[in-house]
Amino acid sequence: MAKIVVLGAGVMGTALCVPAADNGHKVLLVGTPLDQDIVVAMRRPGGIHPKLDAAPPAGVEAIRFDELRSEHLANADIIVVGVSSPGIGWVTDILNRVMTEACPIAFVTKGLESAGSAVSTYAQTLPSRIPLMSAFIGIGGPCIARELANRLPTACIYACEDISVAEQLAAIMQTDYYRLSVTTDVTGVEACAALKNFYAIGVSAMQTRYPDQRRADGQSKNPTAAVFTQATLEMARLCERLGGQATTAFGLAGLGDLHVTVGGGRNSRLGQGLGTGRTVVEMLSSELFGETVEGVDTARVLANMALEKQHTDEGPLAYFPLASAIMDAVLQHKRFSLDFSNLIVQ
Repeated sequence: MAKIVVLGAGVMGTALCVPAADNGHKVLLVGTPLDQDIVVAMRRPGGIHPKLDAAPPAGVEAIRFDELRSEHLANADIIVVGVSSPGIGWVTDILNRVMTEACPIAFVTKGLESAGSAVSTYAQTLPSRIPLMSAFIGIGGPCIARELANRLPTACIYACEDISVAEQLAAIMQTDYYRLSVTTDVTGVEACAALKNFYAIGVSAMQTRYPDQRRADGQSKNPTAAVFTQATLEMARLCERLGGQATTAFGLAGLGDLHVTVGGGRNSRLGQGLGTGRTVVEMLSSELFGETVEGVDTARVLANMALEKQHTDEGPLAYFPLASAIMDAVLQHKRFSLDFSNLIVQ
């Protein structure tokens, strides 16, 4: 039986407790300062997670962040970080304060960081900020938290430079409904985890951009499929720029996760609004008011990279017309506009 500590009692952190507990492991779920009400709700007899409408399985203990002590992390086999990107600073601080022994740490957090013109993944920046992290593991791939919490089938990917560490965690977590593959391309998996939120904005905009041609389900299929393909190509190019492998973008971490993100969520809703001619400011001040739209944060980071809108003599690796269109909408507050004649150059 393994000992697993999950930081973050939001939907994904809590959902990951389900396969771990189903495998008979001991799971400690630690709420962040934003999760106080969730922890209280789950501690009640028969208590359920208010955002998952499900009770954590037997074997999961939930505590508040201010109850976390060094002994809670002692002899842990794995620490799983399930916070959103704004919570990375909190996670770094609390782990450096409470950890007393080395331990591998797995992250479902999605985001990129920039320092000047350099853009990096968490896999490249966090190990130096958490000295007792013995290995960084990135968790990627299509996974809706509510579906995982209800044990609906999904396939995800665990990435670590030391493949044996990824394999050990996969062995702890894998069930008949939570299927896992492993890779050493941790930078590529982390890049795709952030980029798919960004590209989902552009792909989703194509669903609503042509109202006169929409099908009964309200979506335009041909332009959406073409831009989905362009998004995958650009993710592959950006993976290479960031130090990962282009092939990762064509697997679970890239196109698989992009597909499920386009299917719903905040990034998709923003894109669909842009497709109808609304601006990012209009969407964030109405339907998405107070929401964290991760793709917007990724756009701000990508602004530090030189991305060509049209084909240049530098070749296809410098060619990012979809990324440029999304950034114009997000950062320049323009209405979304994409010249279809610029797409699909391989």
